[in-house]
Amino acid sequence: MKTGNNFAGAEKKRYKKNEVTKFLDTHRDIKFSAAKFAYSMYLDWERSDKIADFVNGHFVQTEQDLEMEKIITNTVLPDELLRLMRKDLSGKNTSLLRDKIADHEQELLPLIKEKCIRNKQDIFIENALHFFMTSNANCCDWIMETYSQFQSEYLKSMLCLVLGMRGDESMIPFLMDEARRMEKEYPDEFYDQGPALAVQELANW
Repeated sequence: MKTGNNFAGAEKKRYKKNEVTKFLDTHRDIKFSAAKFAYSMYLDWERSDKIADFVNGHFVQTEQDLEMEKIITNTVLPDELLRLMRKDLSGKNTSLLRDKIADHEQELLPLIKEKCIRNKQDIFIENALHFFMTSNANCCDWIMETYSQFQSEYLKSMLCLVLGMRGDESMIPFLMDEARRMEKEYPDEFYDQGPALAVQELANW
């Protein structure tokens, strides 16, 4: 009986693997998309971070940039940092803000989670993506539990990348379903690339 169960389990696993392989072979792969850019960046985060440091080191800051740098450096209140996540920053100020947010992760985590549910602003979403990708807390379970409440399809696409990078194989069926849904409902926005790339990452057997 034990041998039979093991055989059945192996066949089931093989079937799932074949199903995932078929999905990856047939689902569209868009060369240039927001999800593809984010995926490549977080796939080799250390290298991307070094490139950003190099670019920022050669970026000439304006008076406005310098003023914003002072504001970020002097800001410690969680509500204020949350508001800064909506600002269109340039040069090293984006990295400076994200480092500051990481320093206050414990206080900001519940605020960012709450804000994500209704927020539809691209800049905030990109900062939130960075937060969830790099935070000490793995928020994959929360993302799965709250997913239906998010009002931005772009955010959903980006959070699927978090599931791909920090989740597990049990999330693959959900991600495949989301990729198919997004391609059907938003064919020109390429939101489906987020969950599709997440499947590719999790299926790296």
